[in-house]
Amino acid sequence: MTRTLRWLAGAWTVAFVLGLIGLGIRMFTGERLVGYGSYVPWGLWVALYFHGVGIAGGVFVVGTIGYLFRLPVLRDRLPVVLWTSAAAMITGLIAIGLDLGKPFRAPFMFLTPNFTSMMAFNSWMYMVFLATLAACFVLHRRASTAVPPTDRTGWLVPLLCFGIVLGVAFPSQSGVFFGVVEAKPFWSSALLPGLFLTSAIAGGASVLLLILTFLPSAPETPAGRTFGMLRWTIIGAVVVYFVLEFGKMSIALWSPASHAREPVELILAGPFWWVFWIVHVGGGLLALALLWQGRSRAMLGTGAFLIALTFVATRLNVLIPGQSFSELKGLAAAFSHPKLSFHYQATVTEYLVALFIGSVGVGLVYVGLRLLTGFTITHPEKAR
Repeated sequence: MTRTLRWLAGAWTVAFVLGLIGLGIRMFTGERLVGYGSYVPWGLWVALYFHGVGIAGGVFVVGTIGYLFRLPVLRDRLPVVLWTSAAAMITGLIAIGLDLGKPFRAPFMFLTPNFTSMMAFNSWMYMVFLATLAACFVLHRRASTAVPPTDRTGWLVPLLCFGIVLGVAFPSQSGVFFGVVEAKPFWSSALLPGLFLTSAIAGGASVLLLILTFLPSAPETPAGRTFGMLRWTIIGAVVVYFVLEFGKMSIALWSPASHAREPVELILAGPFWWVFWIVHVGGGLLALALLWQGRSRAMLGTGAFLIALTFVATRLNVLIPGQSFSELKGLAAAFSHPKLSFHYQATVTEYLVALFIGSVGVGLVYVGLRLLTGFTITHPEKAR
């Protein structure tokens, strides 16, 4: 394992350095070197934002339920669950912060909020969630020394239950955010909240399982209760996602008057068909096969990593096709400018900044594991 961890540490260092270069370019050039523009204003970084906050909710919901039901590994690692959830949330917020043209205006959402705006509502929900994570962390630290951590007379369990409600609410709300846009038939679907929630559960459980496979002191084999709960949760969530996704696409393709047909055809057979067929479907099926077998930690970890990584494609396949067609016929040809295009392709700068966002998230999780469990790359076996 030590050799694998050293290889991963080297890969992380390269990604972080490249990411810093991308961040420098983003800071000095603004948004001049990005692929999005006026007609397609949301690109790769917004997809990473939705993926990050979804993982935050999924990690908390799955990890806390495992803790409350006293599953052997999760019962002793609530702080790891809380930290990982916070790290994913912070990573998602960094991603959306870098996408904002004027990020210093963001505090006005908290100083003068307008709660009829779904963006303001979501922003406040994220802050309440982070405060809930911090309160749970403090209460757990006190409970670990004074009373049993699942003592229902204290505030920890009610607060965890409140956090579960939030952890379900804001990934679903992300789907509602798109679903209420009636001007975009591809987005205006009651299935989107369910798709975003199942994606969050799949991604969150995958990140949690991946972390536990790196903790050698986790006193359980791959066939144990906790690993079993996590891998079957992932398998179930991915299968449900595929079923919901098939339902959404089939309605668009078979309905004779559907206005969502073109975006679906773009996903299935457009220039970026490989994002759906190879990354999403291929990567998802390979991960399901590895998780179904589940014979070793390496197999489980690889399957979990594939789900956590390839499910970014699900966000892109919701986000980009919905912006790629004009509701006003002739608009695409009316004006000519590189930023006035319905064709979006992420640029090198966007990919480099995405490496920065991902490496920051991984770095935050590693710092948390080191502080909370004593886990290090050179001596992982000393983790508590």
